[in-house]
Amino acid sequence: MGYRTKVKTYTIKFAPGHEHHGAEAKVRGMSLGEYMEATGLDGGDGDGNAGSLKNFISHLVSWNLEDEDTGAPLPPTEEGVLSVDHDLIVAMNNAWIQTLTGVHGADPLPESSTSGEQSLAPSIPMEPLSESLAS
Repeated sequence: MGYRTKVKTYTIKFAPGHEHHGAEAKVRGMSLGEYMEATGLDGGDGDGNAGSLKNFISHLVSWNLEDEDTGAPLPPTEEGVLSVDHDLIVAMNNAWIQTLTGVHGADPLPESSTSGEQSLAPSIPMEPLSESLAS
């Protein structure tokens, strides 16, 4: 019996205070081949902006967006994406890319994080050794 691989699905959310806080999307990750092609690690030029958005559209699974006028759910399809505000789609795409690379800003720090506080351990002096100790 072997290990069955599965491409992850990520939930894209925006932090409180963000312009698009409340908008959510579930987006499939990429296979290694897709990732290498998108980033240019395969020797190509990478996706660029247009390719990146096309990748986002093709990997979009679901979202909670509604039509501005009717309140009806928007389908997570190319047609649905093309009807949404440019800034929101770019923000979702960027958040997805950041999530794939492990740096999405809305991801909370772990409970053990010091949030940038100084370490309680004393720092190691960095001045050069004296003549008598250096020999």
